[in-house]
Amino acid sequence: MGSGGEIKRYRRFKDWDYAKGASLFITIATAPRRPLFGEIANGKVALSALGEKVKEALEAMPGLNSGLRLFGHVVMPDHVHFNCCLEPGLEEPFKTLGFAIRRFKNYTTKLAKRSLAINAESVAGSIDGRAALGLTIWQQGYHDYLLVSREMIDATERYIAYNPLKWEVMYGDAGALRVVEPLCSPRLGIGDYWKGVGNIALLDPAEKLVSLRVSREVATPDAISAVVKRMENAVDKGYIIVSGFISKGEQAVRDMLCRRGDARFIRVLPSCIPNMRFRPESRYVAPFADGRYLEIAQGNEEIEFSRRACLDINAEIIEIAAAGEGLSLYWRADGPHVLDRAAPSPCLGNGRASQLGSNGSIDGQTVFGLNTRSSYGYQFV
Repeated sequence: MGSGGEIKRYRRFKDWDYAKGASLFITIATAPRRPLFGEIANGKVALSALGEKVKEALEAMPGLNSGLRLFGHVVMPDHVHFNCCLEPGLEEPFKTLGFAIRRFKNYTTKLAKRSLAINAESVAGSIDGRAALGLTIWQQGYHDYLLVSREMIDATERYIAYNPLKWEVMYGDAGALRVVEPLCSPRLGIGDYWKGVGNIALLDPAEKLVSLRVSREVATPDAISAVVKRMENAVDKGYIIVSGFISKGEQAVRDMLCRRGDARFIRVLPSCIPNMRFRPESRYVAPFADGRYLEIAQGNEEIEFSRRACLDINAEIIEIAAAGEGLSLYWRADGPHVLDRAAPSPCLGNGRASQLGSNGSIDGQTVFGLNTRSSYGYQFV
């Protein structure tokens, strides 16, 4: 995966020996993206009669084609996604795959033409029976992407599972993923240009925010688990987590937040949000749809991902959390530290922080298992 969590795909990777086996992510689309197979309702695919036949034909593919295994798959209104595996030992693996897809397309094309000829009206417009007989149902060929790691396989499986909900979020509700700019909030710096996508109400100064930075030194499973558990306590207390979600520890917290249906969180991006149609990563589709997630970014230009960009994010999340009710945590190898808003961040080398004991005890009030000093200006109940 890249720094932003997107799926890296290598089409017909030249250095890969496909005869030793390969996992592939396949997409086949209708021509010209006619929604022949159903519609999206409540985040799920409501397949048409033709869509049900296409699904049956797809699931029958392994039984009809030796050496090919089918995994995650979905029939969408105008395309099909599936993960498959070409087993080791095939003499001509791409002939095996090509023949399987050609057989699938030929069979479903016959079904589609028969259906359209009987039902003279299609979702794409009026098609009489004679025109249906010469209709092109599928686009030429197919898109195949080699998945070179377990991480990439898991990413495409998530993509397939969330595809119907992602479709509904992107196309069903025009305002759900609208880029808001300039984004104005008392929590954001005066004079700074911000963009946002998602639930901007999460920036309300009355909301309780916790900014989180986890050092890369926090790397063992036990150490990361301790961070996740503490942040789960924060969610239980109604806190909104704000972070760049860059380090392994931060990403583990992010994954927990995505899974929990009651978790609210804000992600600060290192670079600007594009003005074109916004396409969320699969893991964020459900949080977006539930109204419990917000992505924000400063500026209107692309910023190269670097340590400097990370440090800028760390400084921003402290200010965002502290601008209303908020707390800033910096989790290092020796445990969690509460950052002093009045001082520069210690991650920049010249700040001040108060370390929390193993039982979370320093003088002050308890907050989801943490205590803060009142001298920091944080007042929680």
